[in-house]
Amino acid sequence: MASLPCDVPLNINISAYRVLFILLMLVRHRSLNSLELNRKLCENPLIGRVFNTETLTKYINTLREVGCLIPRSSSRNDYCYDLLKSPFPLTLHPEEHQIAEKLSHLLAHQPDEALAQSYQDFLEQLSWLVSPDITEHETTEPLSAALSGTRLEQPLILTALQKRREQMSLYRRLCREAHLLQIHLLQIQGVNNGMLTTMYLEPHELIHRENKLFLLGYDAEAQQHTSLDIEQVVETRQLPAKNRRLFASMDVVFALYNRLASGYRLYPGEKIIYRTPGEIHVKARILDVKGFMSRLLKYGASCQVLSPESLRGTMKTHVERLFEVLN
Repeated sequence: MASLPCDVPLNINISAYRVLFILLMLVRHRSLNSLELNRKLCENPLIGRVFNTETLTKYINTLREVGCLIPRSSSRNDYCYDLLKSPFPLTLHPEEHQIAEKLSHLLAHQPDEALAQSYQDFLEQLSWLVSPDITEHETTEPLSAALSGTRLEQPLILTALQKRREQMSLYRRLCREAHLLQIHLLQIQGVNNGMLTTMYLEPHELIHRENKLFLLGYDAEAQQHTSLDIEQVVETRQLPAKNRRLFASMDVVFALYNRLASGYRLYPGEKIIYRTPGEIHVKARILDVKGFMSRLLKYGASCQVLSPESLRGTMKTHVERLFEVLN
């Protein structure tokens, strides 16, 4: 918590402030023992001290008197102060429950399991905010049902989905470990023909694009950045050598016009830096230049790269070549 400037006079009731700060900590963490709570109090520059159990109990009793459901600390709850119910409950309408349930089902069938788990973690936090009325003597399963009717059911994992999840787990691990990879690829040349080639790649990131997985990295032999379709990989072998090159990201600004500007949905990591009724400028940090260019080209004349100049030139050259082929 940031400290106030020295020349700002403090006109607060310090006891009331301590009570409100304890409530804030319990809302944020839901359960704290006296040691953890005292550490939070000591780290607050407006409090800056620890308190004995008797004083802490007095502050907790004040919260109980205004309706906060905090059982007495005992061996049963490891001597913690547990805030069993949100003091600021939310109300969800039936249609919101249905939307949450549909989204759970949708994410459960996505190849990236992390999305479903992150959403489930969010629902568990939300369930506490909309939890039903309980008493101090009732027991509830911690973070029990993420919302009535929106429990994440275990779907029947199809073979293709399971394969995709295993691929994502494998290549994300290889990117984290950052060792040079020897990759055998099957490059399709015709309907029934293919050629087996070998690539030495420094892996950097796995991305999911257009329902395909691509491994971004540095081709050690061609000495250039590349993106590799995982479906082409026959075998991957990790070599002892570590990555030697950093995979630099690029900051890009592009403009969107007319109806596309009004209906555009930002991709992760993007932000709007300029807006008028018929035009927006979007700033993005990208790693996969090839995939990014492919996406912008789909927007046609309603899109223009503003910076950097190098990417503007690359896009211009690419478009000119497309016109040459079409003509």
